[in-house]
Amino acid sequence: MRSVLAALAVLVLPCYVAVPAHSQEARAANVTVANMSFGPSRVTVAVGETVTWTFQDAMAHTATSDNGFFNTGSASGGASRTVRFRSAGTFPYHCMFHPMMVGRVSVPVSVTGSVEDGWKLRWLAGENPKGRAYDVQVRRKGTTTWTSFRKATTGATGRFDPGKGAWQVRARTLKGAAKSGWSPVRTLS
Repeated sequence: MRSVLAALAVLVLPCYVAVPAHSQEARAANVTVANMSFGPSRVTVAVGETVTWTFQDAMAHTATSDNGFFNTGSASGGASRTVRFRSAGTFPYHCMFHPMMVGRVSVPVSVTGSVEDGWKLRWLAGENPKGRAYDVQVRRKGTTTWTSFRKATTGATGRFDPGKGAWQVRARTLKGAAKSGWSPVRTLS
């Protein structure tokens, strides 16, 4: 019996892959536009990932950012439109033709590293679009006061090495006077 268990362990153990708690769980998302609604109306994607809207209604709809960050344009009859979300933030949107149709795309800051080695924070994937900047804030977990880590930066990443303890991070995208909402809070611990 022991030899059978040992043989099974040899076969099974190499297949095990540890997923760190700080890995990106969010990936690309799909939203169906049908019956005068977005479904799901709230999605979360990783920095640099996409959201694809499939417009199933016969009447035209759009997915248009409330703050001017994106617009799929008019579509209907099964057409799809995809938008890549290169930066962290929360991006509310609506249909230009039917303002009661609303949704939200949330993009958390990407975090890699550890307490021992420090954390690499990424709030932008790829080239920075002209006219965009980013605010990034941190706070010790359990407190209410946010501290500026980067203000109106055009950079994409930053190294955060606070030492021991749990910290939280959030970011938002700026485009002229327009601001996205703050990204979902990520905990570093």
